[in-house]
Amino acid sequence: MVALLPWLCCHPAMGQSEMSAHELHAGVDISYVNADGHPSWTEGSAGKLRYDADNDGLLLSRAFVDYRYRVSDTVSTTAVAEIYADDIGSHLDLTEAYLAWRPLTLTPTRYRLKLGAFYPRMSLENTDPGWSSPYTISPSTINTWVGEELRIFGAEASISRRPQALGGRHTLSLHAAIFYNNDTAGGLLAWKGWSVHDRQSRLGDALPLPPLPQIQPGMWFDNQDPFITPVLEIDHDAGYYINAEWAVNGRFLLRAMHYDNRADPLGLKNRQFAWRTDFDHVGVQIEMPGNIGLLAQWIDGATVWGPIINGAYASDVEFQSAYLMLTRSIDRHRLSARYERFNLTENDNFPLDENAEDGHAWTVGYSFEYSSYITLAAEWLEIFTSRPAWNYFGLTEANTEHQLQVSLRMRFAK
Repeated sequence: MVALLPWLCCHPAMGQSEMSAHELHAGVDISYVNADGHPSWTEGSAGKLRYDADNDGLLLSRAFVDYRYRVSDTVSTTAVAEIYADDIGSHLDLTEAYLAWRPLTLTPTRYRLKLGAFYPRMSLENTDPGWSSPYTISPSTINTWVGEELRIFGAEASISRRPQALGGRHTLSLHAAIFYNNDTAGGLLAWKGWSVHDRQSRLGDALPLPPLPQIQPGMWFDNQDPFITPVLEIDHDAGYYINAEWAVNGRFLLRAMHYDNRADPLGLKNRQFAWRTDFDHVGVQIEMPGNIGLLAQWIDGATVWGPIINGAYASDVEFQSAYLMLTRSIDRHRLSARYERFNLTENDNFPLDENAEDGHAWTVGYSFEYSSYITLAAEWLEIFTSRPAWNYFGLTEANTEHQLQVSLRMRFAK
């Protein structure tokens, strides 16, 4: 794919007429990364970043293909695949694959139905093809977690309308989904904690857990494999989410969601525990004077697993995270800065299973669009975390981790 991309970019007119029903976006990111801090979670340890001092330097950080086909005037299909040069699953696998139906109407009301595997309607950052962010290389802790553990296998119905009583500038929308195959969501967050990185879990990935004492042979939780498979149905009960939105002429967006996977906390399948996870989410995006964009998201929820012991589940964790980002584009340049806070609160007292943490992170991103095919991007991030469970692995309980990443981003669209 890397070899094909320059050739494709040099032939933009190829098949334009006969391929009008097709929309293809492809990308390759070649990055130089300098990271320090605890060994990375991607290497089976517990650090917050995707890379560490033993796994940085010049590398192929990602490649993706985002393909959409218009079957008819009202029906389209989408398939998105990610390519990573790591040992977490296959090198190439899908992240999304779904069918969308938008019936034609003669009224201001619009309808849509999505069927398949897709992300929940949450992220304000990841809006580009391949669920990429135009603002920073690494999304916030909230959207990093969405990319790690949340995937909808099911159906989403949407209705939207521009009320004429409000002058036609306002759009009100309601989205509701039912889904399966997300019963393990919350396990990685509880046992690994929040992270900041740009790796998206594919449908067949197995995400490594830190070497937790309680999942070792002979311990209380040894029925759990040393990894999480985020796409798995355990109890055959459907989860759901409801999302409401208010948008004003592309200058204001307010989004609110409630999500509940309705998993059975006692569920076990294929050496994977089910985690009952529910949360509330609010996001806002505002175009401010001076062409400055403001993005903010907040999430508050809980995830539980196991039997109730002394008034709490064996693992009982509340989670919160929020960020504020300012971004500005000037011609072909964009500068973005984000601050976020995050925490996990432990409600159980099970020994050797400490999951509490508290921290904050700063991220500064810059990009220069050299051409429609080439963008140069740079990102600096600093994340401070206090997590007592790091003592289990011989790591300091409180630590500040840093990462500098410079990427050559090649994009092709047809």
